[in-house]
Amino acid sequence: MSPVSYSYEYKSSASATTPQGTASRTVHTTPQGTTVTSSQQPAGGESSSTSQFYPAGSNPSSNQGRIEGGNNNSSGISPEEAERRYLEAMEDEYAKREGGA
Repeated sequence: MSPVSYSYEYKSSASATTPQGTASRTVHTTPQGTTVTSSQQPAGGESSSTSQFYPAGSNPSSNQGRIEGGNNNSSGISPEEAERRYLEAMEDEYAKREGGA
């Protein structure tokens, strides 16, 4: 009997637009690893983007896999937890700017 092989892919994205600007975050997971891309564009300003790649089976706290810019995840938390914290912080920031917090 030959070994069974499989492949998977998962992609999620979230974005927010307010009068102050837009922000988005995409997480794309393949058998090779996970890429997390964040973009921000202040109203009337230039957009900026950062992307980090976490190889499959790697420790996200290491410097391996960093593609460009942004803060490297040195706290040892999972990419999913980092994404949850990021989205929560973005919601809080937009609420402050809109006077809701």
